Amino acid sequence: MIRRSALLASTAALAFALTACGGEEAPAAAPTPASNAASAFPAPPQVTIANPPVDITDTATAPESTDPAQNPANPVNNTAPITPVDPARYTAYGDQVGWKSPSGKIYCKIGAFEFSSGCQSGDAPVPDGANCVNPSFTIDQLSKGFYMTPGKVTPTCFNQGEFGVENAQTLEYNTSITFNGMTCFSRVEAMICDAGGGHGFVLSMQQATSN
Repeated sequence: MIRRSALLASTAALAFALTACGGEEAPAAAPTPASNAASAFPAPPQVTIANPPVDITDTATAPESTDPAQNPANPVNNTAPITPVDPARYTAYGDQVGWKSPSGKIYCKIGAFEFSSGCQSGDAPVPDGANCVNPSFTIDQLSKGFYMTPGKVTPTCFNQGEFGVENAQTLEYNTSITFNGMTCFSRVEAMICDAGGGHGFVLSMQQATSN
């Protein structure tokens, strides 16, 4: 499991746009002053990378991608430094920025209005706190993720690609993007976003948790 200090360095912000079925706001941690990439993000225990101790030689349980900056003896112990990117490189229509994860399985966007920011993945688990019952779609047909606005995260499921951007560029591992006061960090283990005020989320193929 990733250390809380590792998450401190990998927290990010993103406001997610709800179109399918949403849930209630996840329990919030106590608000703290805004943080930068190297400062502490007050994530509760559920906002940690969900990787139990395993034999990392087992490719079925190893991270989906490799990162040479990580300790090969413990690939989930990611303390590699974060490099901020220029959000202008990720500009999307309508005063937004959008990107995809290096794996191509997570799509994210940060916009300037409600329900324009967040991340989603068709391969992620149902987020904690989301109500994803939909009479028209099975769980497997829905994309899972989070909406985000400043100071708030809403876990949900989507019946369409809310955060897909045409010709989306990749946000490489160990980089971060900040826009409209929110920051997202791309880590080999997960996309980690900080909405501010002690609220954020972790999204990967193994985990979808928020606070």
